[in-house]
Amino acid sequence: MEMCLKVFLTNIQCFACKSMVKQLFLVGYMGAGKTSTAKALSLRTGHPMIDLDEEFERREGISISDLFEQKGEATFRSKESSLLLDIAGCSSFPIVSCGGGIMANRENVQVMKAHGFVVWIDTPFEEILERLRSNLDKRPLLAAMGYPIEEHQIRAHYEHRREDYANSDERIGELTEEALQALANRINREV
Repeated sequence: MEMCLKVFLTNIQCFACKSMVKQLFLVGYMGAGKTSTAKALSLRTGHPMIDLDEEFERREGISISDLFEQKGEATFRSKESSLLLDIAGCSSFPIVSCGGGIMANRENVQVMKAHGFVVWIDTPFEEILERLRSNLDKRPLLAAMGYPIEEHQIRAHYEHRREDYANSDERIGELTEEALQALANRINREV
């Protein structure tokens, strides 16, 4: 009952706050640093952030890993797109950290661009690989590839996703202090 009430209140809050607010949507491969970037930007700007994966798990009451295992990626992607539609245009969440596969659906790209600007965190593959190796159990898409996961499998998937991320409005190759401040300034100007 409590979970239903939280979901209801969140949906009412987002319905009530729909406006022409611009949002920053952070995209990139798993392990690129989207969530940590969103948190850093939230601290710099004073604007709240939301992590779509965390919000997904909160609303659905199941981990993404478990959903992948029980119902498959297609079910997850459909529910992820529905969540994006709920969050897009909601002034309560001007900074949005998206899941790594959100750009694979062209409709998601259109939704994000209609409600703000999409920034690709283009972290080098070697850095991502190191991060992924430290927490493979939290990456359902990698688990779906089967174990042991070979580097060439991850690289092929990474390269394929880069084609999707190229549809972003902006690309940040290195998250320097200057890059973070430029994003913070843009958020303060446009949100």
